[in-house]
Amino acid sequence: MDYNLGDTSPDPYGGGGGSIHLVCDHCGTSDNYNTDDADDGQFTCRTCSAVHTTQATAADPHYFPVTGSISVRRVATQPTPKLGARTPTPYPRTPQAAPVPAAAAFDDFMELSEPRDFAPGSGTWGEPEDLAARVRWRYVQGLQVILQRQLEVLVERHQVGAFVCAVAGIVWVRWVAASRVFDGIWVHQVLEDHKATGRENCSSSRDNKKHDEVKYESDDDMLLQRKDRRKVEFAFLRSLRMMLPVYSTLAVCFLACHIAREAILPSDIYRWAMEGNIPYVAAFTEVDRFLGNSFQDCPLDARQLFRPVRVIGAWQLEAAAGSIAQKVGLRLPSVNFYAIAHRCLKDLLLPIDRILPHACRIYEWAMPAELWLSSNPARVPTRVCVMAILIVALRLLYNINGQGIWEKICEEGRNTSESHHDTNSSTSRKLEASNSEEFGTRELLCAIAAAYDKINTTHDYSSDLRSYLKYCKEVIFTGITFSDEENHLIEIFWDMYKAREDDNPKDHVKSQSNSVEDIPITNGVKKHYRDGAFVEASSFSASSGHDEMQMLKSEMQDHGFHYMPPRKPRKSDGYLRYRRKRLSGGFVYVAHADYYMLLRAFAKLAEIDIRIMHISVLKLERRLACIEEQIERSLNTLQNFSTATGDELRSVSD
Repeated sequence: MDYNLGDTSPDPYGGGGGSIHLVCDHCGTSDNYNTDDADDGQFTCRTCSAVHTTQATAADPHYFPVTGSISVRRVATQPTPKLGARTPTPYPRTPQAAPVPAAAAFDDFMELSEPRDFAPGSGTWGEPEDLAARVRWRYVQGLQVILQRQLEVLVERHQVGAFVCAVAGIVWVRWVAASRVFDGIWVHQVLEDHKATGRENCSSSRDNKKHDEVKYESDDDMLLQRKDRRKVEFAFLRSLRMMLPVYSTLAVCFLACHIAREAILPSDIYRWAMEGNIPYVAAFTEVDRFLGNSFQDCPLDARQLFRPVRVIGAWQLEAAAGSIAQKVGLRLPSVNFYAIAHRCLKDLLLPIDRILPHACRIYEWAMPAELWLSSNPARVPTRVCVMAILIVALRLLYNINGQGIWEKICEEGRNTSESHHDTNSSTSRKLEASNSEEFGTRELLCAIAAAYDKINTTHDYSSDLRSYLKYCKEVIFTGITFSDEENHLIEIFWDMYKAREDDNPKDHVKSQSNSVEDIPITNGVKKHYRDGAFVEASSFSASSGHDEMQMLKSEMQDHGFHYMPPRKPRKSDGYLRYRRKRLSGGFVYVAHADYYMLLRAFAKLAEIDIRIMHISVLKLERRLACIEEQIERSLNTLQNFSTATGDELRSVSD
């Protein structure tokens, strides 16, 4: 269809009146028509009486939905004013060799049978298979973006080697393939489960409710369709969250660090994720920034897709990493014992050159199975086994077997304050400088007691109110929009808090410095109260006026341990192995004060319960004893064999 605008029309968008020149498709006769010649909005040929498709209601020939080869020309009957310097863009000319049907060429100008809304209607997303593909692709892409951001933060902020990025990429691709989320049967299985659940709900609702009247059937049907589509969307999302959980990104990060032989513990990943130092809780805000708005591709927003319900603990995180490795088919090495042990000794301010070689010998000799990752969530974490090896090495090196060294330190602290001052000053010395074994043990216990007080297991956001409010704003409640009234109210409250803080700066500093308050507990023992949680007493200060041993005994009792008095002096003190003791119809753990000081320091460093640490030490000791027994039996067998062989040779020579 060609539009012949003609050379006689100086302004096709003019507002003046005039006639319309039409050429008939049937007889080829051309003539001029006025608006009065139209019948029901259409013109009739004066020669053959054929009806032209051109309508007389249009103000511009560009708007005429004409077909065929009708040539349209507007004849101006009066001058029309210019609208301005703007030149209208000419209408694109369609080639005659490939005519376009009228309905296809002017779909955008056809009136819709239903109102067009800004939001997609009930049938916009098409079939459930198309909807599932959109949700699945968006979910997998978003998790990959979150994993990428977590790896970037680990490398840039936490000094992790860049090799973990390559390892994590390979593990992630294999993990997605092993989860089978892209299988074709996945969509049908989710739909079948959804339909089965719907049938059960319908049957139960029919038994409980009876519908007497049905009103607005069309509205109800549309509402039911929207609700059902929404249920299908969340059915797909629940299935994806089960097959590819959001916390799997953290597990892949830890697994990559484990393969890359980095000294990163699952407790570190958990703490960083909780504090917001690794993108996890608020990572959904970065998905739209990297992938764009999801409304055009997926009906669910980023908050619904990637907002985690909770942060899994370090124990579950290690089990998840082991499960991923098992499903992917990786043969993992043991943990990097040297790097982790070096880091632990450094945190406790202990001599690394003296202790670490002995610990490495125990590790190479025993090689316990607890040093490999496992998918069993009930197994003791690998870091606990590393701590157990260090405890056994310290007991062997410094002969910590219940000689009552810590009791002597506490007694000297009660007698004179100078001895306590000497004890604190001795922690800064090197343990290698002492020639006396007893004095070396004293120095070791004092150093461990001082390092125990410095180990901080609380989160950064719990240090003061300002940090906590900032944490809630940036991590917990991020992505939530507020109204203008709510934002104004928040600003008022924040200004009130800042004004109160500025008016009493000394009281504020004092309250922050004394965040740990002493609160009396039963048995005359005091515990520290920090950030709304009770923490075991850890400071043994002689100037406080309290009996340090009494505090230690109460603490041992609270953790399920029974205090044992020091052993009597013996000519040869061998390695002491502890066992459970039955008291009051139940089993309790018995330990001396010296050994308990080691347990609680390493347990706090590993962020694990003291009893679990003690159980791991007992298990390692049993394994070492079994190895020694087998070696002794083998040596006796070899000695008897050599003796029998010598007797046979002697008898032959005779």
